[in-house]
Amino acid sequence: MAAVPEFLSGSKTGIGTSAVSITSVAINAKRGVQIVANSANTVSVYIGPSTVTAGTSAATTDGYPLAAGESIVVPVIEPSKIYAVTASSTAVVSFMLV
Repeated sequence: MAAVPEFLSGSKTGIGTSAVSITSVAINAKRGVQIVANSANTVSVYIGPSTVTAGTSAATTDGYPLAAGESIVVPVIEPSKIYAVTASSTAVVSFMLV
């Protein structure tokens, strides 16, 4: 039987108007990180680097918007380098290394 690869999944709660990393765990993905916005979110979550903004600043810093229930695979191997922010209120995302 093949060995089970390192695996990490989790969620980040309390994402608000200041950008926060989706995780602080130091483990690398093989291909990227799948991120899903919680279906109960009432606001979009913006995904990007540590300088990400919530669709209210320059196009060069605005993150990728995820509405409730939407997902994206980010081709970044270090999940701690992925940040999330909202324009208002709070939101939750779940993630899984792929």
